[in-house]
Amino acid sequence: MDDGGPEHPTWHWLWDLYITAMCGVAAGGVLLLDDSAPGRSPAGAVAALGAMLVWLTVIGRRVPRLGALGRRPLGYVLVAVALWCVAMWCAPAAVAAIPALFPVVFSTLPLGGAIGAAVTIAVLPLVLVLADSGASSRYLTIALAVALMGLVTGPILGIFIVGSVRQRMALARLVHELRASRAETSRLSREAGVAAERERLAREIHDTLAQGFTSIVALTQAIEAEIGTDPAAAARHLALIEATARENLAEARAMVTGLTPTALDGATLPAAIRRQCVAFEAETGIAVCDRITEATPSAGMAGDVVLLRAAQEALANIRQHSRAGAVTVTLYGDTDVVRLTVSDNGIGLPDRHNDGFGLRGIRSRVAQVGGSVTVSSDRGLRLDIEVPT
Repeated sequence: MDDGGPEHPTWHWLWDLYITAMCGVAAGGVLLLDDSAPGRSPAGAVAALGAMLVWLTVIGRRVPRLGALGRRPLGYVLVAVALWCVAMWCAPAAVAAIPALFPVVFSTLPLGGAIGAAVTIAVLPLVLVLADSGASSRYLTIALAVALMGLVTGPILGIFIVGSVRQRMALARLVHELRASRAETSRLSREAGVAAERERLAREIHDTLAQGFTSIVALTQAIEAEIGTDPAAAARHLALIEATARENLAEARAMVTGLTPTALDGATLPAAIRRQCVAFEAETGIAVCDRITEATPSAGMAGDVVLLRAAQEALANIRQHSRAGAVTVTLYGDTDVVRLTVSDNGIGLPDRHNDGFGLRGIRSRVAQVGGSVTVSSDRGLRLDIEVPT
């Protein structure tokens, strides 16, 4: 029998081969020993053994194994034993088919019922001989030997078979659970991947498109106030709106295709952050002092992206919340780490401040590349970030 599910093993071709061999040996014995051990009807015995073979191999495929003592398994065993008894009544040599019955009994019935059935099967040849010819039968010694052999080997062989079948059933359960666990792991992995991608897109949109649109709104409001009084300033701000809109469009395309941020496309990290500082000062009027070291080593593409996004987010927070009049951006590094500091002289953080989406996004990004984030608010707000190179 093979593993068909977590509870019931299915049929195996070796099972067919074993039963066929045992019934074939018994049928051959009936025919070959007809002269020395004649029976009532050798042909009848062979026919009964053939019917027994078909019953065990064909009907047996649909009988549950090692289950409760129900009508199907009990009827299956009783019919098989009855056909064997008919074969022995027709020819005593059919007793040779007994090895085919013990595995059937022990793989079909519960252990207690199987042991009782095995004992009954073992003594049946002796009972038939006594019923046919009495104690004077010349087959009495052979029947007694078969009975003793069956009483010894039947339960031992049966218990071994039960253990084997139960091991296969346990293995089938483990395989079934493994498949279910693998499917669950795959489902959770897909969900985690979707959640991670959703979080990544949320951070990208917050750090790029949302900030760009905020700049466009602020510049539009400035133009409304300047268009009648200061056309030159309005024209400058209009040009900034166009530049910001183009950058947003480029960022959106890069985000969709998963490419490098446009600010780092063909530029170094110091140059990209310096451009952010220049644009910030032009849009807000807040003075920016950049202490950016051009020779700052790269932290790798992932690290450079994290530092660029952190600088963008820090400047966006300053524009929206700080009421600052001056900002300082510092970038430098060595062979081990790149450091970015963004500080302002604004109002700082409230005493009971909880990180908003922006700061949470910065911490998450930096943690993914093995860096650290420190936020202090003694005088204004200071954000220190270290990313390994």
